[in-house]
Amino acid sequence: MLFSTRNRGGALAPVLDRFSLLKAPAGGWKLVVVDNGSSDNTCSLLEGYRDRLPLTIVTEPRPGKNRALNTALPQLEGDLVVLTDDDVLPQPDWLVQLCRAADEHPEASLFGGCVLPHWSQPRPAWLVESAVPFSVLFAQQCREAGACSYEAIFGPNMAVRASVFAAGFRFSEAVGPDETRRMYAMGGETEFLRRLDAAGYKGHFVPDAVVGHIIRPEQLDEQWILHRGYRYGIGEGRHYASRPMRLRARVLFYGVASRAVRLMPPSPLRLKIRYKASTLTGIMAGLRNQTALVPAPARTRRIHLQQQGHANGPHDSGLHATTPQGARRMAP
Repeated sequence: MLFSTRNRGGALAPVLDRFSLLKAPAGGWKLVVVDNGSSDNTCSLLEGYRDRLPLTIVTEPRPGKNRALNTALPQLEGDLVVLTDDDVLPQPDWLVQLCRAADEHPEASLFGGCVLPHWSQPRPAWLVESAVPFSVLFAQQCREAGACSYEAIFGPNMAVRASVFAAGFRFSEAVGPDETRRMYAMGGETEFLRRLDAAGYKGHFVPDAVVGHIIRPEQLDEQWILHRGYRYGIGEGRHYASRPMRLRARVLFYGVASRAVRLMPPSPLRLKIRYKASTLTGIMAGLRNQTALVPAPARTRRIHLQQQGHANGPHDSGLHATTPQGARRMAP
């Protein structure tokens, strides 16, 4: 398993506690965590879990989630890489279910599971799915088992065969969370999966592989939601190059509507209009700056995956399990 974290010392313990309860798939597993330049007690907190988890800690001081994940790739072992975030609460059989799906569906290289919101406090009445997409805001996702497109696989709960990384694919460091860019483009995992889809890799959805996604109090604030919509729009902007005039008309319409409803008390209608305006504004920004979002070319150097066992123990993204030669292996 692999994930990146930054300055989460005050909130990471419940996540690591839940990882310590995971059932090991055949052959065991390994957890790789990247400390992405934390200035709090994140690193010391991680060190305190070495005796409870099969833990490897990697340090990447340069901000950027995808940069951190790329730094950790040489630590991969085994044949399945489970990617997750630093704010998930997985079910005990999470890894077992993902490994089972990988064994039963050799035609697929990409796997996704259910992501369910775990509310840290009651959700306000104006925050409803009919107003804003919970899939974008909170990575909510669940669907039936079976073959799926890359769009059905979300970052907090995804697995990729290690052969994909051995073939040279890397995460784009131009998108995703980055402290050096206040309004970074969202969609790091989507951009990565979209490239894999274009290369012919197939996906499979595993509804029995379930994680809860912790929704923090600040994520229930309207301004946070609007900023989230803007960043999502930045990431989507490059896909609108063929229809800029229609886009500008929608930006104008929703911009006027957003100003009109701003004086209204909080409601689903107000949120829906303001969120749409923020997303469209972000799309325009992404369209103007689409050259900055082109992913870095994949490195051609191959990673040599070692087949070595790990005792049972416990990502922003990833889980890694390994087994002895000839057995089922899961990579960090």
